[in-house]
Amino acid sequence: MVETADRSRVGEEPRGDPTREWEVFVRENSDDPLRHVGSVSAPSAEVAHEQSSRLFAWYADDLWLCPADEVRRFSTHDLAEEESSPESEESSPTPEDRSSSEAVVDEDETATYDGADEPRVTEL
Repeated sequence: MVETADRSRVGEEPRGDPTREWEVFVRENSDDPLRHVGSVSAPSAEVAHEQSSRLFAWYADDLWLCPADEVRRFSTHDLAEEESSPESEESSPTPEDRSSSEAVVDEDETATYDGADEPRVTEL
């Protein structure tokens, strides 16, 4: 006869790392635009600054941190439609297909730029 499993209730803590995520943006030189370089997990902005400085910005003039749970994405493109479209997968180059220095600046020329702000630049 098979013994039944004796299970007990597990803690109510969330699974995985409950530490806050921080998005990291750097500006290498004062003339460059901010660039998203990654994210770190840290309990505070001070710890996130220390970690991201070591990982991403030891060379940068500026480092900006943003709590990941406060980031909202907006786009002129329907991202869900593009992801589900089979032809978009065939025609869109992967990051491996592009050189790391390539960037796309407003390909569809829908953005306006009056010189007051930094232009939109998207690294692919």
